[in-house]
Amino acid sequence: MEQHHDLSHDLLHILTDTFRDTLEVFPLLLLVYVLLELLEHRLDVSRYTRLLTGPAGPLIGAIAGCIPQCGFSAAAATLFNYKRVSGGALIAVFLATSDEAIPVLLAHPDQLPTVFKLLSCKIVIALFWGYCFWFITWMRYRRYHAVQPILMTEECRHEKTETFSFLHVLQHTLCITAYLFITMLVIHLVTDLLGQERIGTLLLADSIWQPVLAALAGLIPGCGTSILLTSLFLQGSLSFGAVTAGLCSSAGFGYLVLFQKRNIRTALAILCTFLAAAVSGMVLDLVL
Repeated sequence: MEQHHDLSHDLLHILTDTFRDTLEVFPLLLLVYVLLELLEHRLDVSRYTRLLTGPAGPLIGAIAGCIPQCGFSAAAATLFNYKRVSGGALIAVFLATSDEAIPVLLAHPDQLPTVFKLLSCKIVIALFWGYCFWFITWMRYRRYHAVQPILMTEECRHEKTETFSFLHVLQHTLCITAYLFITMLVIHLVTDLLGQERIGTLLLADSIWQPVLAALAGLIPGCGTSILLTSLFLQGSLSFGAVTAGLCSSAGFGYLVLFQKRNIRTALAILCTFLAAAVSGMVLDLVL
């Protein structure tokens, strides 16, 4: 009877955490969709598209990603799905994103130097790889650099509307949020089942390949991944290079939003983010 009570309590705790994590990202997603709808109907799309797909894209992405809020990665992924940011800008956001890692580290006053070192490394990594991928993409598709306007209503297979529809935006945001909630619930259940110690053992402590495994673990969607990686680092289970690699590939809800499209652009964005994070982590471990 007591075991059944503990199981119910754990399940309730997981449901509460999942609902809270999803609720935090809902306002920003709604804001992004509202802005997309307004911009499509009332402004010249090419003006803001050129800014985010041009040379300034990776710089803006790296700055935005530094803000400890997992919703920015989801917002960047949404804009990428609708071809409003370049692949370099998206990867810069993902690599710079730290989610809950910064607040967790700041809860330990002795880790303040680590916070500055981590943020500095992530900004450099985000700018370097962001501009590398932007330049490669620009060289490959320079003849088609002007992005054609795509209405959100067309992408969602709804009828094209001539006026702004908040009901449509809210409907679309709720669908995405429900998808995020279900996926995150499954992830939280699996994480709770394995346990933090077992996950730490699987990350091969003191191995040269640890940054690669940490970067792979970072691909697990949700803000909880960054908390787990930071906790393992504070316990000494992860090296600085490994935790940096894991936090670089950890993009909160961004991957889940990208999976809405399931095309070659999505696969390449995720693969490039993983490779950039893993290589950067290994380099940091060798240098530091």
